[in-house]
Amino acid sequence: MRRPRFVTVALIAGTVLGVDVLAGCTGDPAPEAEESTQVPAVVPSGPAFYASPQGTGDCHTPETACALATALGVVVPGGTVLLAAGEYGSMELTGDDRLATFDPPAVVEAPDGVTASFDRLSVKVPGVTWRGLRVTGVWFVDGPAKGTRIERAHLDGTGLFVRSQGVTVVDSLFENGSSVDGIQIGGAQDVLIEGNTVRDYDQGKDNGLHADCIQVFDSSDVTIRGNKLSNCYNAGLIISPGRRKGSDNLLIESNYIQGCVVKTDKCRGGSATDLRELTVTNITVRNNTFLNGSVRVDPLVGMVFDRNIVEYLSTCDAPVTNSVIEKWNTKTCKVPEVIGRDGNRAGVVRFADRDAGDLRLTDVDSARITPSGDRTPAKAAIDGKPMSPEVAGASMG
Repeated sequence: MRRPRFVTVALIAGTVLGVDVLAGCTGDPAPEAEESTQVPAVVPSGPAFYASPQGTGDCHTPETACALATALGVVVPGGTVLLAAGEYGSMELTGDDRLATFDPPAVVEAPDGVTASFDRLSVKVPGVTWRGLRVTGVWFVDGPAKGTRIERAHLDGTGLFVRSQGVTVVDSLFENGSSVDGIQIGGAQDVLIEGNTVRDYDQGKDNGLHADCIQVFDSSDVTIRGNKLSNCYNAGLIISPGRRKGSDNLLIESNYIQGCVVKTDKCRGGSATDLRELTVTNITVRNNTFLNGSVRVDPLVGMVFDRNIVEYLSTCDAPVTNSVIEKWNTKTCKVPEVIGRDGNRAGVVRFADRDAGDLRLTDVDSARITPSGDRTPAKAAIDGKPMSPEVAGASMG
């Protein structure tokens, strides 16, 4: 009989100060994140195993809980590792490729009402769904962790760094970080970020880094859909140069994206979005609502910027179509050339509560457009309801 091959775990000492776009280093439920409408949750179908912070047992009952690394070594396809409440400390989890072959995949879960808290967490285990974890240090999804799925996580005071392939992050809450990104996607492929809330990342540390809600660089086949991003010091969403390897095939749709809603010393300005990196190709930005900060958009190769609501357009030559633009940089141009053509118009859009981040439309007509061209709109609004091709922004009210 083959003995199970165990996942190894290394305790990580020290404090992570932050990671910038050039760095090479490889939970509570989110109460405000919308339930994902595109990707179904993994439903466990196999037996349960049990892990706890000081577990030394055989993993088969709550009373004989084992260490998390041990549980990952014995879990079977469709099985669930149920985490006991407590502080799990800092971990680096590595494992063999058998987990990547599981169908359905293994799930590591903190059940409802259980707070399983981790400090710095480095995951190099493939094919595992992580559900309900709370992380207070940086969470790395490193290269070997292909097929990782994160659900209903709570990252408090820190960020998630995606460096792998086939990664999905849904229905999670990211908040209260300082001089660190909420979600950073770098050197990654085939990534879905959907239905998350990322908020309140300030510049409170003098570490030479800046804070974005979501930053992407050197990555391909990335979808960012149905998220709520707000109050991040540098940008709600930014595509950066990284090592200038380029990013390709990016889809950004049906998001609420706000810069610094309330100006403070730690969040003075902030762009709603910055899409000016020339190494980016084939990016589609559609049916988003951009408020409380500049929208910086340059005409990139293969860019589509369609059916968005833009509170303030900074670049007057932006390749905008079928959008509603409230204000623009009058120091650069009296009126952007795109106003009145290609389905664009100026106007004031009425939302439920801009300051509180409730960006539902109270008057759908204020976001209505007369479509021009053959651009394809998003199928669904941020809440999953069907999206009208004649309405700009992420909401149907």
